[in-house]
Amino acid sequence: MLNLRSRKSIAPNATSAKAEADRPLLVLSGVSRRYGARTVLNDITLSLTGGESVILRGGNGSGKSTLLKLAAGMIPSSSGEVVRQRDLSIGFAPDRLPKLRMTSEEYLTHMGRIAGMAKAPLAQRIEELHELLELPAGNASMLLHYSKGMLQKVNLMQALLNEPKLLLLDEPFSGLDSESSARLLKLLHGLRAEGAAVITALHDPLPSWESVSLTYRLREGRLVPEKNRAADDVRIAAYYELDGLLPETGRAALAAEFPAVLWTAAGSVLRCGIPDTACEDFMRGFWAAGGTLLSLRREEGTP
Repeated sequence: MLNLRSRKSIAPNATSAKAEADRPLLVLSGVSRRYGARTVLNDITLSLTGGESVILRGGNGSGKSTLLKLAAGMIPSSSGEVVRQRDLSIGFAPDRLPKLRMTSEEYLTHMGRIAGMAKAPLAQRIEELHELLELPAGNASMLLHYSKGMLQKVNLMQALLNEPKLLLLDEPFSGLDSESSARLLKLLHGLRAEGAAVITALHDPLPSWESVSLTYRLREGRLVPEKNRAADDVRIAAYYELDGLLPETGRAALAAEFPAVLWTAAGSVLRCGIPDTACEDFMRGFWAAGGTLLSLRREEGTP
């Protein structure tokens, strides 16, 4: 289950909320990156809005990591223009985390303070992330002694600390076992449904993620679109299960607008089974109607 903090929409109306959601978070226009005489990225153009996901593929040295760092603002472009939405929160996980002489909590606290997070919310967020990625909190062991999979979980935690709207992940499944990979995949689907944009550099096939993503291959520094077989041939039936609170008026309006959503109630808490294709629009309406999200998770099958 993807446990998220309760949120309420503060949009004055659904129209302005949709306009805000449709505004690109990141736009790359004719961007190139050179190291001396070598051109690593050549005339890259890419636009990403909330709820969209992009997969980057390519061999070692093709420029995937460079493109992620450039999108994150960690390195400048040699030419072209990079525009990010104002006050955009960005999370970046490199392909590996070094083995440091710090515990996971010490490292995450340090990273959170660099990001300007207040002490109490930071401590709560660190505890949530340890639970979310199933890494015991309060472990006195140094990262120096962590396995590759444990280090990768800490790497992902630091990227998720500030609840980013743009998440950039370099080989995020590397080192994870099958159970942890499935958990991360559900987390990514949930973040995407919430309106975050995600760019992942991947080597291995991942049909469930490919089916909701645009895939590009970096060839000679250029982005070349790839046809997603998962989207066309191996489309996996899926839905999102939402637990939350919603005023009665909002329930009636959303039920009329989204007749394919299944509704059940347990006391004051609603559970909604939302078809995969309708989730993004449903979530916008949910927040605009004053909804409070308790949890959101992706399930394969039908509601």
